[in-house]
Amino acid sequence: MNLSGILVMVPPAQLAAGIDTLNALPGVEVFHTEAETGRIVDVQEAATVEAEIDGLRRIQQLPQVIMAELVYHYFAEDQQTV
Repeated sequence: MNLSGILVMVPPAQLAAGIDTLNALPGVEVFHTEAETGRIVDVQEAATVEAEIDGLRRIQQLPQVIMAELVYHYFAEDQQTV
């Protein structure tokens, strides 16, 4: 399992739409927002590193997104498969 902390910036006027769009993506959950600056912190869960990168790219291409960058990554092995 791969967990990513992603900082997303949207225009402050589009914050609500940005939050809704991000929360609608599979494996993505918004954890913090800053209305004044349009900053959003979300966590993305993905099965593989490739899926994690694809998810970040998908977020970066959303119409209201000015910037989205990976700021934290955590990889946990599934103990049942080891």
